[in-house]
Amino acid sequence: MYRPEITDRTHLSEFNQVEGIIIDEKLTLRDLLGVLGKFAIEIAGAEKVRFKPDYFPFTEPSVELSAYKTGYGWIEFGGSGIFRPEVTQPLGVKVPVIAWGLGVDRLFMMHSGISDIRQIFSQDLEWLRKQQVN
Repeated sequence: MYRPEITDRTHLSEFNQVEGIIIDEKLTLRDLLGVLGKFAIEIAGAEKVRFKPDYFPFTEPSVELSAYKTGYGWIEFGGSGIFRPEVTQPLGVKVPVIAWGLGVDRLFMMHSGISDIRQIFSQDLEWLRKQQVN
């Protein structure tokens, strides 16, 4: 995807995201926040998470996830919410559906101790060869 952002240590003009959808008759916003918190803490190694209300056209309520890690500060990871009934009902889905789209580049950046997101797409072969996949 493309976005009109100024390139800096946490922003690129393109971004990649990991998306998720869970369907269950008992899902709530609390479940969504729990799943997002797990992503930030267990995958990215964040120390804290926070959520702020946001607007996305296909979900209501909608929230944005940000995570904190010493040395990084707060970094936005992405958006999420509960699909609106007008999205799910035409498909015959009448139970809650939680969904998210998180910046996989930022998750990886924090997880791997990379201080500048531009480094992930480096052409520096020496640096790339030293990287390990965990």
